Amino acid sequence: MNLPSKEHMQEIVSHLKSADRILLLCHVSPDGDCIGSLLALGRALLKLGKDVSMASEDRVPANLEFLMEPGEILRTEEVSGSFETAVAIDSGDLGRLGDVGTRLFQQAEVKINIDHHNSNPHYGDLNLVEAGRAATGEIILELILHLGLEIDAALAEPLYAAILSDTGGFRFANTTKDTLSKAALLVERGARPNFVSRQIYENKPLGYFKMLALAFKRFTVVDQICYTWITYTEMAEFGLDFEVSEELSTFARMLENTKMSLVFKEKEEGLVKVSLRSQNGYDVSKLAERFGGGGHKQAAGCTINASLDEAISLVLAAAKEVGQQWTG
Repeated sequence: MNLPSKEHMQEIVSHLKSADRILLLCHVSPDGDCIGSLLALGRALLKLGKDVSMASEDRVPANLEFLMEPGEILRTEEVSGSFETAVAIDSGDLGRLGDVGTRLFQQAEVKINIDHHNSNPHYGDLNLVEAGRAATGEIILELILHLGLEIDAALAEPLYAAILSDTGGFRFANTTKDTLSKAALLVERGARPNFVSRQIYENKPLGYFKMLALAFKRFTVVDQICYTWITYTEMAEFGLDFEVSEELSTFARMLENTKMSLVFKEKEEGLVKVSLRSQNGYDVSKLAERFGGGGHKQAAGCTINASLDEAISLVLAAAKEVGQQWTG
């Protein structure tokens, strides 16, 4: 039986206060919410004198490196030793932790799952999953306060970045009065809005704009579904890491007179990540679940083991099928 959120929160607070060696893990292809939440909770636990390791299966994207100190976040392959407690942060399902991350999580004595995706199956021993939150960073902020800690600049900035990222700069429908209140509190405690926004959304290399130009040229609209794609060889040619392609979905959802946008990003040959966005209330997480993925109602994703052409054909056919249910 799932306990109410407040009871979940208190149970996790009690456990973290008593635990000594704690491993924090984020999902593959980490984004601002994941990295910001990871850093904030990790630094908070260090303030409590805990032995904390923070790890990511994939490299931290270049535009988020400003949030961390050198060596502060390990790659999961670099993690050694055993842990009393492992905390999965912002990972909608266990597999999103990656192969090594999943193994490390499962080896811990106590497994904690903190997330805001409505498709989360509550895979931890202790689960704090609040689908109504705009970002996992909102939950982590409250958790830190329940731990009895003050929010200083070292905690405020990554938390602000987390919330900024998952609300699309406070533009997405998930932005609430409570979200903005939390952001205001973080600014009061030392987060720098202009600096964080510039680091995340600006300062792009030339290859980034070449990627955008190619993806924009490929924009195709079928039955009010917009889609585009980028290959791993093209990303390498532009000198970009795969994680940079995540931002394509932000632009695809801007196209007028469309109900859904699909961005196909080839991570390697035979492996394609698909980002799904909806502008008119259609639950794209249901579409993502057909392919083993999940996420939010208006923002979801999945990974398909197929060629790029096959992945486009499969997902587009499923999207058209569910598109017949739309009205207006």
